[in-house]
Amino acid sequence: MNRARLFVACLVVALLSGPAFAQRGNDFDSLVVQMNAATQAGRWAEGLAAAQKLEILVRRRQGADNMNYAGVLHNEGMYLHNLGRFPEAIEKLNAALGIKLRNNDVVSTLRTSNILVGSLGMLERRTEATTVAERALALGTSAFGANDGRLAGTLSALGGLARDKENLAEATGYFERALIALQAANAPPVDVASALDDLGDAYGLLGRFDDGERMLKQGLDLLDLSFGRDAETTMNYDKILNDLGNLYLDAGRLAEAEASMRRSLAITRARRGETHPNVAASTGNLATVLKHEARYAEAEKLYQQTLQAYERIYGPNHPTTAIGLNNLANAFSAQGKHEAAAGLQERVLAIYEKSFGADSPDVGRALNNLANSYSDLGRKEQALGLYRRSLAVIERKFGEGSGPTALAAGSLGQALMDAGQVDEARRLLLRCLEIDERVLGATHPQLVKDLRAVALLDLRTGNMTEARGRLDRALAIAQARLGPRHRDSIATMINLADADRREGKWPDALARLRLAAAALNAEKNTQFVRFPELDPWLIDAIWRVSDGKPDNAAKDEAFGAAQRAHETSAGAALSQMAARFGAGNDAIAGLVRRQQDLKASLETLEKRVTSELGQADGKRNDALIANLRAQTAQTRKSLEDVSAQLDRSFPAYAELSNPQPLSIAQTQGLLKPDEALVVFIVRGDKTYALAVTREASALRQIALGSREIGDRVAHLRLGLANPEAAQSSFDLDASFELYNALFNPISADVTGKPKLLLVPAGALTSLPLHVLVTKKPDTASADRYRQAAWLLNERAITVLPSVPSLRGLRSFARDSRAQKPFIGFGDPVLRRSSDKRAGRNVQPYQSYYDGTSVDLDRLRTGLPSLPETAGELQAVARALGASPQDDVKLGSAATVTSVSTLPLDQYRVVDFATHGLVAGEVSGLSEPALVLTLPDKPTSDDDGLLTASRIAKLKLDADWAVLSACNTAAGDKPGAEGLSGLARAFFYAGARALLVSHWPVDSDAAVRLTTGAFSELAAHPGIGRAEALRRSMKALIADRSSSRNADPAVWAPFVLVGEGG
Repeated sequence: MNRARLFVACLVVALLSGPAFAQRGNDFDSLVVQMNAATQAGRWAEGLAAAQKLEILVRRRQGADNMNYAGVLHNEGMYLHNLGRFPEAIEKLNAALGIKLRNNDVVSTLRTSNILVGSLGMLERRTEATTVAERALALGTSAFGANDGRLAGTLSALGGLARDKENLAEATGYFERALIALQAANAPPVDVASALDDLGDAYGLLGRFDDGERMLKQGLDLLDLSFGRDAETTMNYDKILNDLGNLYLDAGRLAEAEASMRRSLAITRARRGETHPNVAASTGNLATVLKHEARYAEAEKLYQQTLQAYERIYGPNHPTTAIGLNNLANAFSAQGKHEAAAGLQERVLAIYEKSFGADSPDVGRALNNLANSYSDLGRKEQALGLYRRSLAVIERKFGEGSGPTALAAGSLGQALMDAGQVDEARRLLLRCLEIDERVLGATHPQLVKDLRAVALLDLRTGNMTEARGRLDRALAIAQARLGPRHRDSIATMINLADADRREGKWPDALARLRLAAAALNAEKNTQFVRFPELDPWLIDAIWRVSDGKPDNAAKDEAFGAAQRAHETSAGAALSQMAARFGAGNDAIAGLVRRQQDLKASLETLEKRVTSELGQADGKRNDALIANLRAQTAQTRKSLEDVSAQLDRSFPAYAELSNPQPLSIAQTQGLLKPDEALVVFIVRGDKTYALAVTREASALRQIALGSREIGDRVAHLRLGLANPEAAQSSFDLDASFELYNALFNPISADVTGKPKLLLVPAGALTSLPLHVLVTKKPDTASADRYRQAAWLLNERAITVLPSVPSLRGLRSFARDSRAQKPFIGFGDPVLRRSSDKRAGRNVQPYQSYYDGTSVDLDRLRTGLPSLPETAGELQAVARALGASPQDDVKLGSAATVTSVSTLPLDQYRVVDFATHGLVAGEVSGLSEPALVLTLPDKPTSDDDGLLTASRIAKLKLDADWAVLSACNTAAGDKPGAEGLSGLARAFFYAGARALLVSHWPVDSDAAVRLTTGAFSELAAHPGIGRAEALRRSMKALIADRSSSRNADPAVWAPFVLVGEGG
């Protein structure tokens, strides 16, 4: 449980009496007033200072072995506890307790014991804490009887210990006894409300949500009835609201959880002040609700605030600060920011190990969380080792049959299942289920996850009967306890649909998938991101139930599912560009751009803060963190101001920049008469294609799965990657076979449409589809490549990153207003050690990375220079009427600084001819980059790498951005996202169409292909960019001056992405 609990601080000041104070009452009274004021404001350090002065005063006047002295020691211990200085608190409280026991003051002994129990528990000294609490209970029972109200605090302390051990049934028993005792004693309403809070919270953790809600609301009602308008000022009103919010969160009632958390936070802030620890804890709990609603940006902001508050109150290395780090890491993981999450989790582990030792329960939990992050990063072996360590630690501390042990066993079981170690996985997952069922009860919501885990293993091993039984039970629990729209209900429904699929029960599978999709879509922008398998499976089921003949409604349903499955960062960037230029006037467009730039800056700053927070003690730079946080706060404030202004000036922007899936009818309205849109869905053992023209639409099945397509694409790329090879090895037969598989099913649907708009998926993003051959090739012919029936001969091809991006391009984006024709950058100074001329084929780019950062020294010595790009760019400049001298930046002029400072929005064509370090080639790479001149002394502003984030900050107004670098389209890793981060960044910056290369481009061919396309479009403006590129490629193939011109390695590297019409 990573939620922070709110303090309910109770300062018990012993009455000091006796002749020694007759003349010094004013000093004493003043210190007592200071302590009380500090307590109410949560200023623990100030209270401690007053208590320490009071200790000196009492010791001087009365000595150190009396109840007055015990009282001030008690007060000091409480302040030290609230400051998180637990060892010092324990020392003071033990000293106070010794005096009180000698004086046989049972009531005072109980009060001090309860605080001591809390301090010992925070240091994981739970055995000692239990001993103290049980001794106090025995003393109190002997003095007052078993049901006396004065025992309630001790009973609550014992309940808290049991709750922390996740012995929830035992905890509930103690809390019930405490409540009964207080009610029988007619205790003050505040005390009774606190007991109702403890019991309601425990019921919620047990999954008894109705009972828990009833207890918590009784507590609030009691305070309202007793105090009227002043109820919210009582010490635990805000805490009860906070715990009620946690219960609603666990029950999946997110809107109610958020409302309760916000009210709790507002009351805490108003009553205690912004700097009180409870404000930080309540803020973090609200962030957790927002995270579950998938409102990640808002959640991150609040988690960062919480973390800063914890660091201010407790210091950077305190266990409470580790809670803030852990929660922020979980928010990063939910968004796929796994590197950042792992760095923070490593820091959490270091804090707990230093605070509690390597064998503490908190270390066990931290090991589990770090293992999750490593697993997300693909570091499976390391993760398995950490999961095993976690289970060993937790099992030793909590016992083999405890709730924490169940969680650790389940995590290890899941990891082993993923690793294919089925037998051990099953043993651990069943053990997890058995423990949770015994500890939590047969209908607790936790059992939904446990049952699903075992059922998924059953599905993998073909135990269908057992799988269905467990999934049916899980669904019943989830829907009854959490509701049909909760994530666990939807996930279980999808699992049952999977069982239907495996057994060929397609109508049942379709019905379940539709229910899951409806529940998911109903929770607009809440709970979580989509389940990746849902939409492809839905399309598959639609096809099979209709026997391959879906009606119009079913096709529309499949079309929407395909678009959700195709959501990509490049598509989002293109939509943002279109919305910016569709804003209606330059002032609003500038405002939109300002908002987008601030968002990018905020993301960069937050990444830097996160990186610094993950540093070990000796490397942590607190001054830098403070500076970065100040910049972050100012940037966030500017963003909020600009966003508010934008909402007033351009209310349609939000819809334009984050478009929803289009219907088939809407898409048909955007298409031209000679165009066909084809969307590929590649997942599992089947691929589907959706073809849409102005007149008709069709859903077709392709008899290849994702693995087969990946293998075929990889095979074809082997014959394309080296345009300088003496003889090509491109496999024409394999190309023809892939064409038949992909396009034969839709051939009738796209007949008469010479322009194809393709939305590829999976490995298809790594291959320019114009290299497919439409007729059986004559592979024995010496002129086989020139004679081949390339798809290019029949169709002009445009690649779209998503279907909704078509609306952005067609409805909102305007033509370039730039006045200058061309600017190019190339032949950077790389300081290659060898003078030997090298081509563009070099060792794999991942070799230039040290982890996820570029090693500039390796770049200097490893990358070949590119002198041929100088002539390439100058030739293009001349062809477009630009100056080869002024408009081509070569060598020392081709720098990040020059790119960043030149007015690039004045140029219609922007061309980069250099090396590209591309996303997908380096696991965990934070962002791709183009390599420009590497400076002798790199700076934070110019290290020679034009990264995606730097590109995104450029201001372009370009009809074309040309990236004739290596592998800029999708990398050479089949299955990479369809457009690299470079392409995404150029869209965002303002390019309408990208001409990007899939492999190193021959320089002569690059000149001819680009200038040919530009010339064709200038001579025939109505043909569109895609047709212009097609004609340029055909002209190169037809040129017999070199036999290499017809080789697809030479003429085929470029694809057009964006607006090709």
